Amino acid sequence: MTAHRPELVPVGVARTPYESPEDAPHQGFAADAEATIEVFEPYADALAGIDDCYRLTVVYWADRADRDALVDENGVGAFAKRTPHRPNPLGICSCLLPDRTGRELRVRGLDGSPVVDCKPALQAER
Repeated sequence: MTAHRPELVPVGVARTPYESPEDAPHQGFAADAEATIEVFEPYADALAGIDDCYRLTVVYWADRADRDALVDENGVGAFAKRTPHRPNPLGICSCLLPDRTGRELRVRGLDGSPVVDCKPALQAER
């Protein structure tokens, strides 16, 4: 019997103002920079109803993280701190969703790319 191996597939890409992982805040809400999430065409239908959300939890893959950096220069392990440098560099960020145009979501407080998933944090009228 072959074991099932889960596969992550990006559903979109985030365009943030950060040029390197070091430029990004350790937590997206710590900076109020604006970013855009472009949801890829095959997943466009998944955006139905997202206009009713004003906050999203965005799951992203820190694609530029150092996956071998288990301990920092102070001896603190990756699981004991907020760092993109970890064995499986998944990031979770709670963002405000002020606007949407087609497949593009304008968000505040996002610090990573590519996007793996978006979930409504709160659903209510804006």
